[in-house]
Amino acid sequence: MKVRLTQFLRRAVHASVLSAAIVATANSACLLAEDNPRVTPIVEAIRKTESAVVNIQGNKTVSNTSANGVSTRQEVNGMGTGVIIDRRGLIVTNYHVVDSVEKIEVTLADGTTSIAKLINYDPETDLAMIKINVDWDLPTINVGRSDDLLRGETVIAIGNPFGYQNTVTVGIISALHRNIPVNGSQQYTDLIQTNADINPGNSGGPLLNTNGEVIGINVAVRVGAQGIGFAIPIDNALDVMANLVAQYRKSGSHGLLCQRVPCEDGCQLIVREYESSSHKSSRDIRSGDEIITVGGVTVRNQLEVELALLDRDPGESVNIELGRNGQSVIQSIVLEKNNVVTEESEISRLAWERIGVRVTPVSGNQLKALGEEYKGGLKITEVRSGSPAARERLSSGDIIVGVMNWQTPNLKSLAWVLANNSYQSSLTAKFYLIRRDQPITVALGQDRIKR
Repeated sequence: MKVRLTQFLRRAVHASVLSAAIVATANSACLLAEDNPRVTPIVEAIRKTESAVVNIQGNKTVSNTSANGVSTRQEVNGMGTGVIIDRRGLIVTNYHVVDSVEKIEVTLADGTTSIAKLINYDPETDLAMIKINVDWDLPTINVGRSDDLLRGETVIAIGNPFGYQNTVTVGIISALHRNIPVNGSQQYTDLIQTNADINPGNSGGPLLNTNGEVIGINVAVRVGAQGIGFAIPIDNALDVMANLVAQYRKSGSHGLLCQRVPCEDGCQLIVREYESSSHKSSRDIRSGDEIITVGGVTVRNQLEVELALLDRDPGESVNIELGRNGQSVIQSIVLEKNNVVTEESEISRLAWERIGVRVTPVSGNQLKALGEEYKGGLKITEVRSGSPAARERLSSGDIIVGVMNWQTPNLKSLAWVLANNSYQSSLTAKFYLIRRDQPITVALGQDRIKR
């Protein structure tokens, strides 16, 4: 009798659980129904996008100097948000979220946690690219436009405010083209202003439209204010991200400069300019051609062009499908060698030719006595006569700790700076040095030696 009663109870519990599951499934199906009034455009936009949003955690050590000049070091917890831009694990966020973070911990929407590596960044726009290694294809963000935004239109922010993961807030676009000063020497330009709640931890996350497309990267909140937040327009962010990927790729320039042009179906990607130094590349790529695919991958913006070439090797030939006068045209480009050098001897040669110095790395430990957060530096051992360094009276013993907005703790970092478009296009660049234990700043030009 006892056995039969136990079996009866088990069956009853199983039936109850099964019934609850059926009801839950039915309710879920009901909520997913297109005609359900609760499934608003905002709900649909979140569902389309949230799987491509990640939470970022990390600790960093900061230095504080008191009024009496005493320096102290303090470890602080950092948090932020990022968006997945490529199925292979590339994520964009704000640079200030990951700057000086030793261990960048990324949590995906499904709860999976990975350690990310900082692969490139642009301090001027406060954008950075990190990468996690995964064995599966990740969901990616849907990219919209920011050239047609309307004041008053509904926007959505997803982020990690104060560590509350996957938080959604809603608001409107309050204003466009805002310039916001950061400090005495830097400011954010051309930002979207929104009243969607953006708090510490939202930085680097997406600002969405009601179609579930990212239209901006959340970057800042006005301290002490309520309902005032800012985002980098996605059109501006795409240009920076494309440049960051191009510098990270194994191969170098492909010669294609593109622009998105509005059309009836959204946007077309049009060749603005084409110039390739490889004699093996097709010459019949014209300004005004529509770029449809690169290496068989459909592309809609310059970032997707760079991502389509991400794993390609220097010297490899890649087919480009173009639209021209209503016809499909196939051309090919041959990828050049990446101009970011990695061999120390080559980096040293570039520093000698462009700046006029020979340098040797010094460790961060050797600079600790200065009370600053230097990861290392490059000590000058020789200055070339008549060079930019000589004209600004740099001398042996000076230690280069930064150029423009980037630290230079080693030769590899210097190579990255020398290859950066912001540095190459500048007439002069700020160099931060230590001279006899005192920080100084000089503005150096560069010698452009033609080969």
